[in-house]
Amino acid sequence: MIGDRELLGFRQGYYDLLVSLLWKEPQGNLLEGLRQGIQDRTKGAQGIHPLLGEGWGEIKRFLDAVPLERLAETVADEYTGLFIGPQAPEIHPYESYYLTGRLLDRPLASVRGFLQEIGIEKDGGYAEPEDCLAFELETMRRLIARQRSARDSEEEARWVNAQAAFLREHLLVWAPAVAGDLADTKGAAFYQGVAKLLQGFLEFERDLFKAWGPGEVKSLQEARQALAGMGDWKGPLFDLSQPNPNEDATPRH
Repeated sequence: MIGDRELLGFRQGYYDLLVSLLWKEPQGNLLEGLRQGIQDRTKGAQGIHPLLGEGWGEIKRFLDAVPLERLAETVADEYTGLFIGPQAPEIHPYESYYLTGRLLDRPLASVRGFLQEIGIEKDGGYAEPEDCLAFELETMRRLIARQRSARDSEEEARWVNAQAAFLREHLLVWAPAVAGDLADTKGAAFYQGVAKLLQGFLEFERDLFKAWGPGEVKSLQEARQALAGMGDWKGPLFDLSQPNPNEDATPRH
């Protein structure tokens, strides 16, 4: 893991792609670029993880079926229906929602506390909370960028440890369930392929980090049970480990 620039580039490339596809409606030039070399990419991905190969295969079939001049509009409409909706979205890609059934809850406070600890801030122009899927993927992308720019192996190990902690405590707990739900959603055509890419890549990350750092990834059910019965989060949506000086140190329920 330390010093392996090829592995680092591979991982950063997938996080770049997934963020670009899930942050907002992808632009036409990005979608057109996916066509280039996609057959070879599909074969190569199959050798890394079967779901990566399936994901690229689904994307290729979609790109082959949709005329180029309608591609961006078609994907934008699908994105809107899945994640925004004319009334209610089909997918709610938020850690708080998947763990508690509510938005802006304890998991968001925990994510914000982690980000505060490692010095990552959300750009002011992005309206979604930090526990949304796209921002958690963006967090991993930033951590990999810090690993890439590390001055020595000790600093690089620090950022690998931060990646391991974020995967174990957050992304790997709930994001596989989102990917599975997205893959099974009737309204997903292009995003069915994206969902399989996400599933395969997260499984790759899980295997990669198995031996790195203490602790195991909780199952989604275990994480939900740990939060069950605690009620809505009434404290500040920041670091759970640091009491708000204007609040009682014990969260109100």
